[in-house]
Amino acid sequence: MDSLEKIKFDYLEQINSLGQISCRKSSENCIFVGSGDSFVAGLIAQYMSNHRCKCYSPADLMNSKFIENMTYYFISVSGRTRSNIEVAKRASGAGLKTVAVTFNPKSELAKVCKEIISLEKVMTNAATSYSAFTANVVVCLQLAGMSISPNFDKWHRNGMALSSRFRHVYFPKDVLHILGNGTFYPLAIYVSLKMAEFFGVTSIPNRIEEFCHSPVFGIKPSHTMWILGRTEDNTSHKLRNLKNMFNFFELKNPNIISELFEAIFFLQGIMLRLCEKQNFTELKYVLMKKVLAISSDIIYI
Repeated sequence: MDSLEKIKFDYLEQINSLGQISCRKSSENCIFVGSGDSFVAGLIAQYMSNHRCKCYSPADLMNSKFIENMTYYFISVSGRTRSNIEVAKRASGAGLKTVAVTFNPKSELAKVCKEIISLEKVMTNAATSYSAFTANVVVCLQLAGMSISPNFDKWHRNGMALSSRFRHVYFPKDVLHILGNGTFYPLAIYVSLKMAEFFGVTSIPNRIEEFCHSPVFGIKPSHTMWILGRTEDNTSHKLRNLKNMFNFFELKNPNIISELFEAIFFLQGIMLRLCEKQNFTELKYVLMKKVLAISSDIIYI
């Protein structure tokens, strides 16, 4: 089974395990630390908690002082991310409460943290990106104190149905600008990561207004724009006047938890639809052997 087939399988199968995740909130003061998809999961929790919880990249904390009476949750699928381990080791040494959220309870990250939240037995497809990301979102929201009803099957169906209704999704010929406000901003970051991994496409996430302050002046006719939003019809109409290839994905739902997970499943489905449209049979990053080796050498122990 190649990497794309694994992702397709995981996209459908992940809902069978997500409802089994159960993490109790252990602190009013929590900080999530992670890179890549893990950073996005923590950032979603920051937005969904109205910023009561904070999220940082380990690079942000490498030379910073730690905050007392905070619980630091270090999120890493593999538990091998070098910068996460270094910061976690320093935080544990400083006497802070540190928790590893990982699919590998025997990893170096798990060893240097004082506690472990292991998803090893809950999620069987940890090696694939879809289930790992969605599971980390569930964990972070629960740790932030949010109750999540087990409606993943319904949310998944709604997300798939929504992705099938967007028949004309523009595939970037050059750079992709992905815009979103609120929780859609972390999801814009998530899409940018997947576009690079799946297709080797350069994608730039931005909050909508921040984009209009400056990055909009760097847009070229060959660039593509996607907006993730709720009620951004007026803004979308104005940005369409730039005459770029343009999609507005309206993802609103009166229930914020339903909106979030339907949006996640929708975006994951869109990635797979684009793979089919572009006749991709393998993820781009897997084929980029030299780049992958350099990347792994830098970020993993």
